Amino acid sequence: MYKVGIVLFDDFTDVDFFLMYDLLGRTTDSWVMSVLGTKPEHSSHLGMRVKTDGHISEVINQDAVLITSGKRGIPAAMKDTEFMSALNLDPNRQLIGSICAGSFILHELGLLKGKSLTTNPDAKGVLQSMGGDVQDLPLVINGNIATAGGCLSLMYLIGWLAERLFDSDKRKNIQNQLIPAGQLALFEDLIATTIQSAELENLNTGAQTL
Repeated sequence: MYKVGIVLFDDFTDVDFFLMYDLLGRTTDSWVMSVLGTKPEHSSHLGMRVKTDGHISEVINQDAVLITSGKRGIPAAMKDTEFMSALNLDPNRQLIGSICAGSFILHELGLLKGKSLTTNPDAKGVLQSMGGDVQDLPLVINGNIATAGGCLSLMYLIGWLAERLFDSDKRKNIQNQLIPAGQLALFEDLIATTIQSAELENLNTGAQTL
């Protein structure tokens, strides 16, 4: 069983966390999820409260770590010394992913400085001003780190994680329950092609992967 940690903080974007949690939660025999934060519970942008399973420092024990997003939550988290200092991530042995502005944290930690990444389109200019090499792509992979831009790109991010840990069949088992009726082939082609294109570009850069 793999350990997958979801990094949470106050003012997180509701859809980013809850869709991520739901997609991962559809598999109970392959990984154990842990919601990690600096407090016993964190409140979303819309006021939903989510209890955490452990402190943020426990990311070091996870096989995979996914960072959520938040228009106000991310800037505040980046200023939180306890939060940032506890994020001991190691892309040499962990799979690391982010949705939307979560890539700001990976960039600030130095994991993606000088490397391509993506984020929410509305946040692109800010991340570029910080030195980020922001791509207009839904999924960008660098070694064992993947960034996804736009809330619905979670389908690609979770798909990438499932394929890296298992295979495309695992990805399909997760995603196919969510596909609109009559559009399975359309979405399968889109999701598979997006992940394959990002992985191909990753291989072309010569990045090390697990």
